[in-house]
Amino acid sequence: MTKDKPYRPWLLVAGYSLLGISFPAAVTQFTMFVPEMAAALEVDTRLILLADSLRAVCLVAAMFLSGPVYRKLGRRRTICLGVLFQTLPQFLLPAAVQFRSVPFFFIFKAMQGCNAVAFPVYLSTITACVPPGSAGLATAIFNGSFTAGAGIGAWLSGISAPLLGFRWTFYSLGILCLIFALPALYLTGSIADDNGTGRATNKEKKQEGIYAAVIRRPILWFLILALSANTWLTQSVTVDMPVYLDFSGISKILTGNLMLAISMVIVAASVCAGAFSDFCAARSGNPVRTRALILAGGYALSAAAAVLFTFVPGKEFHLLALCACLMVFGSAWAAGVFWALPSMFFSGSKNLGATAFCSGASNIVNPVAPLVTGVLLGSAGYWQAGWLVCGIISLVSLAAGIVISRMKGQPS
Repeated sequence: MTKDKPYRPWLLVAGYSLLGISFPAAVTQFTMFVPEMAAALEVDTRLILLADSLRAVCLVAAMFLSGPVYRKLGRRRTICLGVLFQTLPQFLLPAAVQFRSVPFFFIFKAMQGCNAVAFPVYLSTITACVPPGSAGLATAIFNGSFTAGAGIGAWLSGISAPLLGFRWTFYSLGILCLIFALPALYLTGSIADDNGTGRATNKEKKQEGIYAAVIRRPILWFLILALSANTWLTQSVTVDMPVYLDFSGISKILTGNLMLAISMVIVAASVCAGAFSDFCAARSGNPVRTRALILAGGYALSAAAAVLFTFVPGKEFHLLALCACLMVFGSAWAAGVFWALPSMFFSGSKNLGATAFCSGASNIVNPVAPLVTGVLLGSAGYWQAGWLVCGIISLVSLAAGIVISRMKGQPS
């Protein structure tokens, strides 16, 4: 961050957040039209859901590869690669459906998951550019917007599909992704040039085993556990909630409205948690303990809401909406605190390595969550069991947050 232009890192946060709105919007937009795509391809809906699970598997692999790709290509080229992987399938998937090509349908969904190769780069760039005392708020704005895009995609699709057909919802979101990518790429290059961080240094490129240097520390594994519930709940709600509401006979318009409300809740919870944790940490003698306990509080709310959800009948839309919003509020609150924590234990290139590894490892549950909630339990009629699992996972991450609160944060 340059002294004469302190606002530029916040422009970067805003640019990345716009990408964060458009990219996940495409994911939920996809799940909104599972029945239509299954009918067009003449396959069972489970096969369409499995294609999205494949996307999630590729997402996890891409996050693990983020560090090596960054060292090879640099920040801006890595982000360009992520944009390409995200937007190109938006224009190719409708063609695969039209020509009833299931193999290409799976290939394009897998490609879309690879856009996550840039996700750790977004976060490490933000924490490197903004003042340390604002890391919680900055990462919370980005993470909240990135998650909230899922609901916005459902809302836009619910409005536009009856007028344009589901294929044009793919095209419109693809165009939106490209439009938002332009300022993000410009700001990445602009700020990186000022800081000398536009691409990996020769020292970083020669440095091997960066993951080996961080995985030996127990804190990394507790950080992974602390983030896992957020991934599980986010995927279960944003991917499977539209399917569950369709199963319960709720209209697409109401579904879209709920998903939009969930998006607003996610943004509000994440940003408030980031700002609140920054405020409390600055006045605490133990900032790590303060942030970790605030994170754990979010998961306590998610666990309680998930258990309550299992007692709500499928036709009670307003009660379903309340429980869903409380679930994502708690998980988004935790995520709003989380991304300031790795930089409190790791510094320099190790921060990128730890961020990438946390992202990849915690997102292993990304394909598992919708597979368990929607495919294995939901499609068999056991939706309530699926939501109960969400509560159990929340308790695991709550326990991890408490353990982290007892650790000493010292960048290494």
